[in-house]
Amino acid sequence: MPLLFRPTTVLLFFCASVLGSVSDTWAADGPASSGNGPILNISGISPKYLPTYNYIADGLSWAGHLDSEVFTNLSGGIKQGNEGNIVGQIGAEYDTGKAGLWKGGKFTLSLIGIYNSAIQQNYSGDIQTASNIWAPDAVRFYDAAFRQHWTDWLNTRVGYMDVNYYFDVTANALQLMNSSFGMAPTMTVNVPGIATYPYPGLGLLVGTHSEHLSSKIALFQGNPQHQVSAFERGYMALWEGGLHWGKAAEDDLEDSSDNYGQYILKAGAWHYHLSDPDRYGLSPTTSGVYAVAEGNWSLPGERRLGAFFQMGAAPQDINPVPWYLGLGLRLGHPFASRPDDSLSIGMARTWLRPNPVAESIGREATAIRNAETAYELTYVAQLTGHLNLQPDLQYIQHPNGYFPDATVGMLRLHVEFF
Repeated sequence: MPLLFRPTTVLLFFCASVLGSVSDTWAADGPASSGNGPILNISGISPKYLPTYNYIADGLSWAGHLDSEVFTNLSGGIKQGNEGNIVGQIGAEYDTGKAGLWKGGKFTLSLIGIYNSAIQQNYSGDIQTASNIWAPDAVRFYDAAFRQHWTDWLNTRVGYMDVNYYFDVTANALQLMNSSFGMAPTMTVNVPGIATYPYPGLGLLVGTHSEHLSSKIALFQGNPQHQVSAFERGYMALWEGGLHWGKAAEDDLEDSSDNYGQYILKAGAWHYHLSDPDRYGLSPTTSGVYAVAEGNWSLPGERRLGAFFQMGAAPQDINPVPWYLGLGLRLGHPFASRPDDSLSIGMARTWLRPNPVAESIGREATAIRNAETAYELTYVAQLTGHLNLQPDLQYIQHPNGYFPDATVGMLRLHVEFF
């Protein structure tokens, strides 16, 4: 049968034509694709990352997962209470090399659905957001992009993508639930128009890598909630470079988040520009930098220890969060009888600028403390190959710099379908 008429090829063209007219939000493939997982042998638990793709036929693979969570503000914050969150994602990838078309090409596509029973921040009051899956209710296309490997060291990506799939990724922090461990709040809090969960956006990325060096540069639209606007409302430009030591034989140099090697040091810079911030209610022009350092060690009893350090800076007066510091540890195989479990601890501290923070919550600037700090302890228990249960406890000092210290508990169930 000619390649043009293969069932999977026809299906791909059909999906592309339909998505062009009905999609609200699109994005690119996540780093937990087969062979590209930032956390080896442990299922991703964030809605931003699909689990391992499973091969079907003719270069086509699929994946799907569901995260269901109960959030409880036990004390402090604004008020005590509970709310629930559900996020489901289903996606597919089409490898042109495996399909016999051309080498190095890959199309990705996914749909996401989000539901929450209440606004989480109305309980804990924190600016960093205790749960990384809380978001406004929505059903939309999340992934729609194309990646091409031109050589062993050069690749490009274009389409609707999530910035946090590729920039400011800290592998050893991904199982922590607080949103700040996923992407520095100097970006996500200061720039509500950044193209990341739950609103990915149109972008173009060029990346290079070698055994010890990696670099990437990208341009994303500046107001991704309005997909049809493309770049006319503004843009966000990013660059990230990395140093890698101690590459293992199984490490994948084509990991989209550039997390390979025993030791990793990454630094990045970004610039955000919106054409008319007053009209769109988003951030005015601002810039910042970030850095990530990670180390991984093997311990007796087949245990693995990972450590991380994060920082972010956006010191302009207009930004409510000028500085950020995050650090923590992750222990894999914590108990001899639980080889697939993991235990993580972390601290995320955001420094606050009193005037913009006070304005956002309707308080006097003199009442705002200089920082909010979250301490987190979480455990991921793998019940079966497709089911994880994760209890989580967070203590948040000075939520939003104003409210009483909050104690937050969460319980998350993660299900992989395929």
